[in-house]
Amino acid sequence: MSGPLPMVVGLTLIWVLLWGAVSPTIVVGGVLASVLVVTVFPFPRAPWTWVIRPWPTLVLAVRFLWDLVRASVEVSWFALRPSGAPPSALLRVQLRTRSELVMTITSELVCLVPGSLLVELEPEEGAIYLHVMDAHTPERLAAFHQSVLEQEERVVKAFAPREERDAVCSQEVRS
Repeated sequence: MSGPLPMVVGLTLIWVLLWGAVSPTIVVGGVLASVLVVTVFPFPRAPWTWVIRPWPTLVLAVRFLWDLVRASVEVSWFALRPSGAPPSALLRVQLRTRSELVMTITSELVCLVPGSLLVELEPEEGAIYLHVMDAHTPERLAAFHQSVLEQEERVVKAFAPREERDAVCSQEVRS
């Protein structure tokens, strides 16, 4: 599927979900609204190429779920403990990839885990700025920095084209 058809189908589905009911009038209205949006606001053709590798994608998903559970427990403890919240910090992480798609996926996976928040993404520099909740020691910040680079590597292994995967994975993970 290429062209505007997937976008029209997706926008129509969102339209129907927002209405909360399925009727011919709502579906036709969704199609018309979607065609209007796609016609008036055309999306530029994205130069992104990507693949899906099943095993690395499974590894990425399982590790993301593990990080999600672990961080949820940690953030819950920070909320309940009598000593209050730990000190936080703003952390700049220089990613090894220059692919905006990989940078975006990496940033989203990192900030969906409780305890961190994406502040800025600089695709030209290949850097992301994150607010980190638990920054009480330099070792914790270094560990978080390392975890972001490891997440980037898992995303690259799962979705990046072979040339980019080989280039990024051959670089040493910096702390």
